[in-house]
Amino acid sequence: MVQGHLAETLLSPAARADPLYQLQLLFHGSTAPGFLFASGFVAGLPRAPLSARASLRRARRLFFILGVGYALNLPYLSLWKTVLQGTPAEKAHALSCNALHVIAVSQLFVLALQWVAGRRWVGAAGALTLAVLAATPFVWASDLSRRLPLAAGAYFDAQAAPSPFPVFPFSAFVLAGTVAGSALGRQGAATRARRALVWGGGLLVAGAAISLALRGRVDFWGPSPGYALLRLGGLLLLLLGMETAARREWPGIAALALIGHETLLVYVLHLQLLYGGVLRAAPLAPWADRLGFGAAGGVLLLMLPVLLLAAGAWHRLKVRSPQSAQVLLSFLTVAFVWEFLTRPW
Repeated sequence: MVQGHLAETLLSPAARADPLYQLQLLFHGSTAPGFLFASGFVAGLPRAPLSARASLRRARRLFFILGVGYALNLPYLSLWKTVLQGTPAEKAHALSCNALHVIAVSQLFVLALQWVAGRRWVGAAGALTLAVLAATPFVWASDLSRRLPLAAGAYFDAQAAPSPFPVFPFSAFVLAGTVAGSALGRQGAATRARRALVWGGGLLVAGAAISLALRGRVDFWGPSPGYALLRLGGLLLLLLGMETAARREWPGIAALALIGHETLLVYVLHLQLLYGGVLRAAPLAPWADRLGFGAAGGVLLLMLPVLLLAAGAWHRLKVRSPQSAQVLLSFLTVAFVWEFLTRPW
């Protein structure tokens, strides 16, 4: 994810025309589905339905993630300036659906589904995953998002707002992750490996068949169910590979585990470094569209320790003093919301 965003931001137009850049796009295309799938996998691990207290605690965290998603899209640190002076393009971007939005709303739906369906929630979530994938081409072709208020339409496709990750089809990755977390995460290693191989291979075959059947009629890189099934099959096999690497304690696994624990912090911090936000301009903005592969690789090598140090510091604080971490997070949240609501311009 970090490498892909860095490449698309810092590489020069000449470098982006190189076949090497096109090759890395194939791998970068799996990072967002993997991010969504992994968030769902973790959510599917606990036995459901959760207690009322645990459900409220998870819902509170999901609403926080949703708020962070909107904060990343803001054009100004002022509600009044955004409403009164924001251009239509800025308002559309402010309401667009990014990865954090689709994670939050999908998991909130799963939380409700677990209470309604009880122990049958896994089958219901699996059926809903297939329904989302099947409905995506029709939703994208229906122009539904333009007939809804912008705040709602942005969740359906990328027509009303420049949503990079609308619910159709990207919520399917979150939903499929919850199913995998429940069906695989609590199994023994041998059972998990066998099921991952069978299901992963089956999804790859199904995805390839559907992609061929829809070729020329549905955009493969957009609403195609075949694209999503291929990615899901590949992610299951990647999950199996990562578990094998972790069990054998390959070099770098500890660093990956730390990033996995603090994904939200790493996600937000790397976006601020590359794109900036309402709090400050992007530190790397002067090098946007100017670097070659060597220089961009050097920036990546310098950025990774920064992300790891930040993740490590925050993780240690949460482990050693969880109350202090919660107070700090609450203070920063309240301060940001207060500034956004009260700044006149």
